[in-house]
Amino acid sequence: MSITLEIDEDALRALPLKPGEREEHMKTELACRYYAKGWLSFGQAARLAGLDHYAIAAEMTARGIPRNLTLADAEAEIADARR
Repeated sequence: MSITLEIDEDALRALPLKPGEREEHMKTELACRYYAKGWLSFGQAARLAGLDHYAIAAEMTARGIPRNLTLADAEAEIADARR
């Protein structure tokens, strides 16, 4: 599945990112934010960002987002790992 976002050019130019970095950075930001809100499991956040579990954990740590594992989260991660 693919999603296309229309973002104001001035806003994009204001970002301290090069054109090739913007998309990946936005995916990582969304993944971390959605994990923090409880909308995604850790494994789902990693897949959304296109990162392995170590890299997404580092990104979350850099943003001060704690790992909140409930039993259901752990079971979801195990199921994700088996796919």
